[in-house]
Parts: sequence; C-alpha cells; structure tokens
Amino acid sequence: MDKEKKRSLSEVAADYVREQILQGKLAQREKLVENDIAVKLGMSRGPVRDALKQLMYEGFLDYETNKGYSVSMLSPKDAYEIFFLRGNLENLALERCGGRLLSDSIFLMEDAVLAMKEAVAEDDMGKIIKYDEIFHKQILLSGQMERLTSLWETLSPLNGAMFYTIKQINEYVSEMQADLDQEDIAAQAGRRGNNYLEHKWLLEILQRGNLEQSRSAINSHYIANGERIYRIGMKMKNQELFYHV
Repeated sequence: MDKEKKRSLSEVAADYVREQILQGKLAQREKLVENDIAVKLGMSRGPVRDALKQLMYEGFLDYETNKGYSVSMLSPKDAYEIFFLRGNLENLALERCGGRLLSDSIFLMEDAVLAMKEAVAEDDMGKIIKYDEIFHKQILLSGQMERLTSLWETLSPLNGAMFYTIKQINEYVSEMQADLDQEDIAAQAGRRGNNYLEHKWLLEILQRGNLEQSRSAINSHYIANGERIYRIGMKMKNQELFYHV
C-alpha cells in the first residue's frame, strides 16, 4: 500500500511540474527545488525526487551535481533522432498494411484531429500531446505487428519534451526572423506551425490509402521537419540557448 501511494504521489508531482513547464510557468534553466515543490503539493520530498528523475528521463530537465535539476530542452541531435526514428517506424507500419489503415484507426484519428483543434484553440499543450500520441499510434496499430508498436512506444515518454522543444524553437523563429531562412519562417507560420492543420493535412492523405503518398506525407511530417528543427536548433545552440549537454 505504501509503495502504491508513493507511486501515485510521484505521478501527481510529475504531472504538476510537467504542466508548469509546458505552460511556460517555469522558464529555461530555471532551478527546481524539491522542498518548494513538496510544500506546494503538500507531500514529502521523496515522491518529488522520483518525479524529477522521471522528468529528466522524459527530456524536460537537466541534472548537475551540487546544482540539482533545471528546466531544459532536447538537443538538436536528440530532437532530430526522435523525429527520424518515429517517422521510419511509422513508415514500416504503413508498408505492413500497404498504406491502407484500419477503419477503426481512421475513425480514432478523425476524433483525435477534432479534439486537437479544440486543444490548439485553448493553447493546451498537454492535450495536444495526448491527441498527437493517439493519432500516430493508430498508424502503428494498422501495421498489426506488436513488437513494432512496442518499439515505437519506447519513444513516447520523449514526446512531451519534443513538443516543448518545437515550441521554444518556434518562439525563437518569431523573434529572429531576420537571421533565418525564409523557408523556416514560412514553415513556422504555415501548416507546420499549427498542430491541428498539420494533422488534418496528414489525415486527408492517409485516408486515401495510397502507400507512396502516405510515406511521402510521413517523411514531410517527421524527416523534413526534423531537419528544420536540427538546423534552427544548432543556431540556438551556437548562441548558448539552453540545451541538454
């Protein structure tokens, strides 16, 4: 019972800190104090310590000896690799089903896109991440290969940090337009700058059941966008803007 209670409190603490980061209430490089969080949530420091370890695993935090935890974001290399791997795993699933997704999966993806529209309007990053995960998992399930789905799911804990990293990069693009390529600026302002419009576009292509078109769309969604994130991220890194080491 005590272990179950501790696990539950740890999840509460993790959800709280994660939400604070996603909402921008905790800034880049801001130090997190275990005791302050514990007092705020009315719990002991043990569950908070476990929560911070989990959030470091998810890519939201850095840890330095004698300094503790601080808010961070994924490195350009890590961000690119996550995009690359997710995209290629989803392409494998598409090949398995010949580009024809299960009818139940299409239905769930349609629901996820509609829910994402509301989440974008509310600027609720937590919900956007949730519906993104539901949307893309349907591609894997349509491949009907359990180990492939499980392999894709190993990247899921990093999805929140990925969205947070993209948000930081898009804010950087908005502030530094004069120093960036016009293609990067257009991407941030267009479909890729709106999660609802991006997934609506992607769903319309996946619904056609054409393997080559679907693979091309997934590559645009993941690989091309990953390269963009890497390119802009390296500029941010060169300016020492808060990446994991």
